[in-house]
Amino acid sequence: MASSINTVAASWQLPYFSIGLLNFLGSIVYVLSTLTFGRLGDKIGFKLLLIVSMVLFGLFLPVGFLWSQVWHLFLFVVVMNLFFGIFFPCIEGLISSREKSEGVSPVATTMRFTLSWSIGNIFGMAFGPFLIERLSFLVFLYGMVLSFLAAFLIYSHFRKYGDHLPGPYSPKLLNTRAKIDFPRIRLYRKTYRLTFVIAGIIYSAVLALFPKILSFYNLPLEKVGFFIVGANIGVFLSFVLLTLFRFWVGNPGFSFLLMAVFPVTAASFFLSPSPAVFFLIAFLAGVTYAVPYTFAIFYGLSSQENDHGKQGGIHEAMVGIIFGFGPLIGGLFLELWPDLKSLGVMTALLCLVSYAIQLRFLKRLHEEDEASQRL
Repeated sequence: MASSINTVAASWQLPYFSIGLLNFLGSIVYVLSTLTFGRLGDKIGFKLLLIVSMVLFGLFLPVGFLWSQVWHLFLFVVVMNLFFGIFFPCIEGLISSREKSEGVSPVATTMRFTLSWSIGNIFGMAFGPFLIERLSFLVFLYGMVLSFLAAFLIYSHFRKYGDHLPGPYSPKLLNTRAKIDFPRIRLYRKTYRLTFVIAGIIYSAVLALFPKILSFYNLPLEKVGFFIVGANIGVFLSFVLLTLFRFWVGNPGFSFLLMAVFPVTAASFFLSPSPAVFFLIAFLAGVTYAVPYTFAIFYGLSSQENDHGKQGGIHEAMVGIIFGFGPLIGGLFLELWPDLKSLGVMTALLCLVSYAIQLRFLKRLHEEDEASQRL
């Protein structure tokens, strides 16, 4: 749905900064929604909020059949982000709290969640621009059917089990153990959420602005998704590898090494523009996003308190900030210098900030470890 909106904005010849402003407005709504409904889910139950929001969103989607003016896009962005601002914190709060009570490893919960949404994003990003250009009614019709069907399935499950998620679960999910530094968990969360926001700015700028950038290089908008999907493939493959190899869990030093993809992504923007380079840039932007995303959501949802909806809301608020400021900042750079290299300059500057945060974090952990050994 998001890729469709940005594709339509590009086809209507909206300026880079206007596209960024469109995404920024949506992010404000998303942030407010996630922070509100994540906490509410902790209090009244997650499934109830999911059912109501899905029914209401399904009833709103026919508005998409009427798109003809710019303000229609702004209205749709507001409602869409309000819905997803309810959906994601509730899903995260539900599975992290209920699977924890069933004895499922936090790593297993986190990685299964990230793999599921990233698979959906691959197909959505690849075919969204094509469908919105050729068969736009299918985008909204599919959304309506999916919303009502999901609401019915969750309602049926809610009537039978309440807000619980009973098994059976695979023994592999139950037997894995995660080494979590709970005494300093807030420091981990703060560091990786900041790193995630900084890295995500590049990812969101690519997703939002590439339709207009690629159209500038005379690539048909209906085919843009097949290049941008490289970002989602990069996200998915990163999640797979981080699931299979869990050396990063409780290991900040190794996690820092994985961020080496950041400067590689910055360098890719300075390559000579071509379809293969566009795909490569998107792929690397996806990897840059996925690595700190994994750290942020894992430590965020690894809570010893009954606040999983709240923590999920905070995580999704970071996502909202990313998808607001990324297109806005990227659009500003492109307005000042309408060249792909301008995003490379932006990425390089963000890389320096990210590394400074990571090094300060590692230094603080080292100092605290030394102090505890002297006691």
